[in-house]
Amino acid sequence: MRYFVSFFFFTVYLFGFDYHLKPYTISDGINCFFGLSSQASKDNGGNMINSCYVETEEGYIVIDSGPTYRYAQDTYEIMEKQKKIPVKYVINTSSDEVHILGNSFFKEQGATLLGPKNYKRHLKENKELELAKKVSEDAIKNTRLIALDSYLEGDSTIVLGGTEIHVKLIENDDEHLVVNIPSKKILFAGDMIFNNRIVPLKDKRSLLVWQNGLKQLSRLPWDDIVSAHGYMTRRSALKNTESYLALLKSEVSSSIQHGESREEAIKRVKLSSFSEDRLYGFWHPKNVASVYDELKSNTNLDSQLPIPPIMITPKEKTVKSKTSNQKVVEKKVVKTKVVKPKPKSEPKKTTKKTVPNINYVSFDTAMKRAKAKNKIVFIKVRSTTCKYCDQLDAVMRNNNEVKSIANKYFEVVKINTDYDSVPLDIRIASTPMIIFIRPNDQKVLMELPGIRALGELLEILNEAVDDGHKGGYLKP
Repeated sequence: MRYFVSFFFFTVYLFGFDYHLKPYTISDGINCFFGLSSQASKDNGGNMINSCYVETEEGYIVIDSGPTYRYAQDTYEIMEKQKKIPVKYVINTSSDEVHILGNSFFKEQGATLLGPKNYKRHLKENKELELAKKVSEDAIKNTRLIALDSYLEGDSTIVLGGTEIHVKLIENDDEHLVVNIPSKKILFAGDMIFNNRIVPLKDKRSLLVWQNGLKQLSRLPWDDIVSAHGYMTRRSALKNTESYLALLKSEVSSSIQHGESREEAIKRVKLSSFSEDRLYGFWHPKNVASVYDELKSNTNLDSQLPIPPIMITPKEKTVKSKTSNQKVVEKKVVKTKVVKPKPKSEPKKTTKKTVPNINYVSFDTAMKRAKAKNKIVFIKVRSTTCKYCDQLDAVMRNNNEVKSIANKYFEVVKINTDYDSVPLDIRIASTPMIIFIRPNDQKVLMELPGIRALGELLEILNEAVDDGHKGGYLKP
């Protein structure tokens, strides 16, 4: 399986915050909980991280313990229901709070805690948890920062229950590491890649070190990848982060080369092709400022900056002429081109290919047709006063590529929660919501909250089609 999504309901009970986590199988013995592409808030309890667990014959290995003690407790309850074996190791791929604050719970269960070297800085600073200012008291209850058992300063290998796990450090980066399981051909990339949201260069993170780290990742042996944020798991998931960082460096370098100030660079460098990524408005201006400062102070800046564009002027041509005494001399003249006005002509008429609108049907009809035609049921859920639902509707109504894919590979149902019941007792926490269902066994394959941008929707639909089998079925 290459594309996974998590579906969350956030409610507050007398006994505390409930994350309503749902695990998704990545590979045999490997499961993940997928977080939201948003900022931490009281509604989500900081659930913006992907946390995974690897099952071996001797015990579990957890990769990123999550944002709170309660979150880790919820994940452990799910793991115990699956197989009651101890958690032997917790590997933190970053020292960011949302990755590490579940550590204290797993330490109480006897786990050995590992993480990057710079984790120590958080312990020394002994500051109030930033997450505590953003989430509710019932979510953060019992959460505290604790020391690790090992702060990795070099690559390390863990062998547990016959499974070999490689923990790789990123060169010149004390804040991040990645986890590779060669036998499964899977890489847990942590904060090295982002998808479904903009890349954040926070805490003075180096763009140049990050780019070098991505090159290291690409050389490792893996087929599937799980990042700390986002749902894409195919190898192409690297591209979004690689492209953004490369363009950011190029544009900011050009600004510096042409004498623009930091503020001028922030105004000019927009990278509009990434404007639909989540949190673009919040992080992109900060990223431009961060990269400007880094490149401006870098001693090797000149070798990294692009050559400024050259102004084009009329070309001079050397011609020979003869004087009266027949001596040949050279002189330069500017060759000018006389442009004759073209006769007016009628503009060519272009016929735009008409793509049929999406044919929405009832759920029962969709299930019958999808089963007969070997398609997938695609449910679009909205509510009446939802502005983001309006955006999703507009994309599905106006974009020919979306309509073509939807008509060819899916049977599509639309539901308004204010008037219609949601099939299969699926609970809807927020709208818009996209749900994919396999008709043969009524299995819910994906539940995607908040999708409304064209880029995201096309990415999801293409992933579904690419990873399908026998006419477009998604792998379970």
